Amino acid sequence: MKTLTFLAFLLFFFHATMIGKKPNVVFFIADDVSQDDFGCYGHPVIKTPHIDSLAANGMRFDNAYLTTSSCSPSRCSIITGRYPHNTGAPELHVRLPLKQVRFPELLHESGYYTVLSGKNHMFGNKDRAFDRITGGGGPGKEEDWVDHLKDRPKDKPFFFWFASTDAHRAWSITKDAPKYDAKDVIIPPYLVDTPVTREDLTGYYHEVSRFDYYIGLVTAELKKQGVLENTMIVVAADNGRPFPRCKSRMYDSGIKTPWVVHFPEVIKSPSITQSLISVIDLSATCLELAGIKSPECVQGRSFMPILKKPETRIREVVFAEHNWHVYRNHERMV
Repeated sequence: MKTLTFLAFLLFFFHATMIGKKPNVVFFIADDVSQDDFGCYGHPVIKTPHIDSLAANGMRFDNAYLTTSSCSPSRCSIITGRYPHNTGAPELHVRLPLKQVRFPELLHESGYYTVLSGKNHMFGNKDRAFDRITGGGGPGKEEDWVDHLKDRPKDKPFFFWFASTDAHRAWSITKDAPKYDAKDVIIPPYLVDTPVTREDLTGYYHEVSRFDYYIGLVTAELKKQGVLENTMIVVAADNGRPFPRCKSRMYDSGIKTPWVVHFPEVIKSPSITQSLISVIDLSATCLELAGIKSPECVQGRSFMPILKKPETRIREVVFAEHNWHVYRNHERMV
């Protein structure tokens, strides 16, 4: 009897240890930010020191692509790991059907504590994929992110989907990020260089920096709790900046996303990869980390091999589409 009791204790201890060692995931998604608007991607003016630090100590993906350059269809695509025309929500403001599998629900079923905080734009304020869904707080919907980290159950691995409304119009200037001078603005070649354009871009710059500020707070809290090493952090955006030829367009300025991954336990040498990935690959990657087999409905591919070896290729092509965003305009990209 004593032997059986001891064996039961060992099994329980082993199970608890394995649960504790399951990697955590924090997914940061900006609202309307193009790839080249972070400092680590070469922007000479916009200050993003915390994202830059994650990139400098992790991996920067130079060829990460969205499946669409429109808010809700992009988010629904990421959370299902499916292309927009397969999600049942291919157009702006269309809710994700209940029958669609969200990859965080599979994490939740395997013991993860799951939270969505900030901009939702996929479903209601209750969903089977998340233990908690909150509005985030503050002008950029980021103010409760650290609170979620502090309040989480400490005996479970966690998945946090932190979704900012920075840098979506209209601009809101706060003390959490620097204010920019119109004379310092870099005008893209496809925009007209006028005082109005310059002033408009200063607001955009500010909100990109505010997104970075809150990422810094979360990263500091992860470090304080001693879980930074075992946490995969991914920084991305739902579509390009809210300017002509960017958001809702198939050009790189609209469809290419920043994709910064920080994961000390896996990324042993900071690097930049040219390997091609799609945002739907997040689903398969997170499921692999959790030891869950991807269901057939998931169209993404795990980018874990790239994290271990930056030159690895998991794709030869990526696809994107545009259907309806304010007006109907069907476009496709390969």
